Amino acid sequence: MFIFGEFECKADAKGRFLMPAALLKQLPEDERQSFVINRGLDDCLALYPEKVWQEELTKIYSQNQFVAENRTFARLFQAGAVPVSLDGSNRLLVPKKLAEHASIEKELVLIGSGNKIEIWSQARFEAQLQDHLPRLADISERVMGGTRPTPTPDA
Repeated sequence: MFIFGEFECKADAKGRFLMPAALLKQLPEDERQSFVINRGLDDCLALYPEKVWQEELTKIYSQNQFVAENRTFARLFQAGAVPVSLDGSNRLLVPKKLAEHASIEKELVLIGSGNKIEIWSQARFEAQLQDHLPRLADISERVMGGTRPTPTPDA
């Protein structure tokens, strides 16, 4: 499963936003209700379908927990994680502490990002775009440059 797309949303006074139908349709039907929300690796939040969250924890805890860096990563990855569910109107509540961490107020952007959804404050996301879009060609060459298949010689 790969989640993709960019969706602008507005949070209400309680910190709830309407989950876009086009985004929900990308998730398997049994994964559209329960999620885990946490700090992302950048200045955003990460929203995982509950099944995906469990898979990520399995990967993390398959690492040797006698290695200090593995324990630290596991601890930091999980710290602040909160289970959340869509309400009857397909709204999701962003916990206040996490909203503060990501500077999310009223305007937010949801980004499909592989197996999760990133939740950005609109201002922070626009700053990311301004910073990185002009360098997209260079970044793509560094990240994807070595992925071309090797040509096979003619027989």
